[in-house]
Amino acid sequence: MTIRLSEVINRKDAQFAVTNLSLLVVSGFFFVWLSRDGAIDFAVSRFFFDPVSGTFPFRDAPLWAVGGHTGLKWLVLCIWFSSAVAAVFIREWRSPLVFFCVTVAFTTLIVALLKMTSAHSCPWDLQGFGGAADWFPLFDLPASLTGPGHCWPGGHAAGGFSLIAGYFAFRGKHRFITYIALAVALSLGVMMAFVQIARGAHFLSHNLWSFWISWFCSFLSFLIWRACARPGSGERDPGIDGFQRG
Repeated sequence: MTIRLSEVINRKDAQFAVTNLSLLVVSGFFFVWLSRDGAIDFAVSRFFFDPVSGTFPFRDAPLWAVGGHTGLKWLVLCIWFSSAVAAVFIREWRSPLVFFCVTVAFTTLIVALLKMTSAHSCPWDLQGFGGAADWFPLFDLPASLTGPGHCWPGGHAAGGFSLIAGYFAFRGKHRFITYIALAVALSLGVMMAFVQIARGAHFLSHNLWSFWISWFCSFLSFLIWRACARPGSGERDPGIDGFQRG
């Protein structure tokens, strides 16, 4: 069945899509440069590295390892689980909450798959930070001593940034909730990223890519859902009223 573009998106949809795509492309190029240059990554990580002991002092500190890592991770899981439960019992919010839960899970899966296939090691495994592995630029061939790898992008920060799905889920119907969701996602993502940088678990660029991937996955999911919620399909878009009042 052929569907005309005008049946799927309107002018406001197109403007929103172009804005997001433009920002994704521009930020993507910047993050590629940042990841390939490495200077800023190393400068930020050295701030938390103790050259005398050859370690990151915050790596195993309870406040950072338990509170900042385990605690914040469980907070994100609680938000996701609560949203899933609410989707069952709050009918009028079911569509955006289902979109939110599915998109967060989708984002988390993508980040996990990228980490599984990544040859990039964490700062604490690299030469210059007490480890033995070699650093190499993003998209280059792996170094001779890659170390344990599986450290790009940042999985912990992605947990917080994945909640950006809430911005897309409620956009257009619940303006207040839309921006609260965005603020919570960015706040948690930044905190979780900072914790892992301070512990030596990730470079700055690793976490910026987590943000980019989370943003991209939410935007892509929104476009797909919006297309499926075209007039006559019987489906509701994740923002319930779509872009019309966004």
